[in-house]
Amino acid sequence: MAIYAVYCAAGHGEPEKALERARFLKLGFCWAALAFGPLWLIAHRLWRPLAAWLVGAALVGAAAASGFLDGAAASWLYALSALYLGAEGRALQAAALARRGRPLVDVVCAADEPSAEREFFARALARPTPPRAAAPSQPPPPPRAPPPVVGFFPEAGR
Repeated sequence: MAIYAVYCAAGHGEPEKALERARFLKLGFCWAALAFGPLWLIAHRLWRPLAAWLVGAALVGAAAASGFLDGAAASWLYALSALYLGAEGRALQAAALARRGRPLVDVVCAADEPSAEREFFARALARPTPPRAAAPSQPPPPPRAPPPVVGFFPEAGR
């Protein structure tokens, strides 16, 4: 069983349209991000993490070229960055989806993505839609007088 996070845009009056654009993100370690690092970031349009990765790679490359860092240490740093992308790649995707206006709306546990979609849509369509608030027919009540002062001074202002 896998856990899927569901992200979709908030529907302004039409929840069915928002559900059509739902995005399912399988949580857990991402082997593609581990193996293909920057290419995976480009494929998923994760520009901020890609920029950070490129700056880090440039710094490590400059340090290795200047002799400040040996080749083995540079290789270890690349391996650590690949491991980080594998472990946190899904969190980077989730943050990007939230920034793009698709907040987390549900979490589904299912065997595969089609099963997760069926489970989510069954739950989402079974929820009753909240009734629209009717316009008030009576004016609001007038504000109440302040309560009397309690304590040593029974009259306010003295």
